[in-house]
Amino acid sequence: MRIRFTIPGKPVAQGRPRFYRRGKYVSAVDPQASRVYKADISYIAKKELEKIGFEKLMEGAIGLKVKAYFPCPKSQYRKTNPRPERHHAKRPDADNIAKSVKDGLNGVLYHDDGQIAELVIKKRIAAQGEPPRLEVEIYALPEIS
Repeated sequence: MRIRFTIPGKPVAQGRPRFYRRGKYVSAVDPQASRVYKADISYIAKKELEKIGFEKLMEGAIGLKVKAYFPCPKSQYRKTNPRPERHHAKRPDADNIAKSVKDGLNGVLYHDDGQIAELVIKKRIAAQGEPPRLEVEIYALPEIS
């Protein structure tokens, strides 16, 4: 079974937690941008699962493919020959983008992100005129014989 969905908007990487002292204790808090993006991922995934009639969480080994499309900078637009899709070799890091996706899907598609045994992450700059987005594909891995 393969589940595919797209999250519109610019991809947001998992930010560093902020630590606060509360009396004798220290607590860690996710940055607001990361929290909101993970909530958006969960919401869109739940809506997509309702459409296809998916009811229970996935069991066993899972594969995850993530394609992050960042917006084409306005300074690089061309009138006559539009820029095609190309690699994105700057920040944010690919693994931090995957972390936000994995955390957002925890408890929605699978029990724990430790079930992910195969992970493919691609960062791209979207073709000129295309919107930024995050394409996610999740699939169950077959048993190795």
